[in-house]
Amino acid sequence: MATRTASETEIALQRMVTIYVVTGLLFLVLPGTFLGVWNLVSISGRHSLAGLSKAWLQAHGHAQIFGWIGTFVIGIGYYSLSKMGGLKPVAVSRAWTSWALWTGGVTLRWVANVTEFQWRVLLPVSASLQLIAFVIFFVTVSHHKSQSATTKRAPIETWMKLVIAATVTFLLALTFNQVETVVLASTAEHPVIPHWLDQRYLFLAAWGFPVLAVWGFNARWLPVFLGLREPSSRGLLAAMEASACGLAAALFGHLQIATLLLLIASILAIVSLGVFGRPKKPAKTLGVSTSFPA
Repeated sequence: MATRTASETEIALQRMVTIYVVTGLLFLVLPGTFLGVWNLVSISGRHSLAGLSKAWLQAHGHAQIFGWIGTFVIGIGYYSLSKMGGLKPVAVSRAWTSWALWTGGVTLRWVANVTEFQWRVLLPVSASLQLIAFVIFFVTVSHHKSQSATTKRAPIETWMKLVIAATVTFLLALTFNQVETVVLASTAEHPVIPHWLDQRYLFLAAWGFPVLAVWGFNARWLPVFLGLREPSSRGLLAAMEASACGLAAALFGHLQIATLLLLIASILAIVSLGVFGRPKKPAKTLGVSTSFPA
């Protein structure tokens, strides 16, 4: 295979991340927002949750968390690490493989839940496609090197620890999803996760992945773009530990304790990030339109 030049690799990366973002937006608008609004209209018309399809509700939630948030994270993850020089050009082809598998998996899950057509087959297959896609991404980014082999490896920064924790939790959520879809296909009458199990799954999928990722990326970029002081590493690590304890409590069914621990974790993260504190330096506004509110 011919070796790509730097400009060709850059064009390939831009095309790849653009497709990921567009795909994520499509999941956000169609199976995500559209189905969510439809569910709200149904609830309003009935003045009750009675009669509303639980399969549709779960299809909406899956499209929101995995459909657009997950797609964005995988695509931007491939692009960012490639730009940092940590991934080889072969990562572009792997990114396309992940995109095809991930998009197919999320789409099949939505179709299976909404139509129930051959759902006993589609549900496990959709989970497998998503899991394989993410494993390819996980293995690829796990082997990236941001420094040369002769350079002494620097300690892992706090924001990276949060992002790594979010990535590992994402993998756990997908594994959970794979096991549960196989169980549903074997024993259930409809493609609906039981309420008691769905509660635990939502704690893991929502608080374990997007929230930790947001804390990590905010810790990295808020001081750069908003001029905030450097976040407290000790406070963020304490927030991550409290969040881990909360997730463990949720998985064991202690939802009230989990809620309290996650509230404490959120407060610790907010204080540690200093989002309500005075900026240390002016925010970066170069290239920002003057019509944008200051």
